[in-house]
Amino acid sequence: MVNRDYILRLAEKLGRTLAIVLRLREYNQQEEALLRVDEELLRATGLTSSFLNSLSEETLIQVLSPLGRPNVDAALWAAVLLKAEGEIYQDIGNTTESYYRAVKALHLLLYVHQYEPIEEVEILREDIQMLIHTLDEYTLPVSTRQLLFRYQEHLGFYAQAEDTLFELLEDTPGDKALLQQGRDFYQRLSIRSAPDLAAGNFSPEEIQEGLEQLTRFSN
Repeated sequence: MVNRDYILRLAEKLGRTLAIVLRLREYNQQEEALLRVDEELLRATGLTSSFLNSLSEETLIQVLSPLGRPNVDAALWAAVLLKAEGEIYQDIGNTTESYYRAVKALHLLLYVHQYEPIEEVEILREDIQMLIHTLDEYTLPVSTRQLLFRYQEHLGFYAQAEDTLFELLEDTPGDKALLQQGRDFYQRLSIRSAPDLAAGNFSPEEIQEGLEQLTRFSN
């Protein structure tokens, strides 16, 4: 695991770069902002924006995880810069390009979150929440929703995690691995206290109801 202080220092560098991009956007210099983002992506990852955006979310993870774990520097730079790039495309009314970059940015942040304490860093925590809100009206890719499910449980948003779980089951019927993840999810919740469950908008009764729903899906 990367040291928390290292993540904080990295976040400061990200913030300084984003401030430059934001200033360009404020002066309606969107083309210059896109060029700056591309330059920073190439510097941080060795890859251009066009190449990164040609990859699926799963392939993008593989490219930025050469040893099966994320290259934290490259992954966080890519995530934050792709988010910024998506916002620039939103400025100029290109919602399609904006959407694809937002999905990749969210996917990367949720992936890195599994390994590193990035939710402790305000700018990164806010980026995740902003991307989730931005993409709320869209159906996310299955792989991204699987990461979102784990993230929601980690934060104690149990009702939201359950909603995501059953959306996934609706879209991938008969997925035995996902059904097992669901059973494991309820097993973990079963040892939570009632106040903890209530804080996540959940209850012991809903655990049993959820398990019964899983049984119906498995049949």
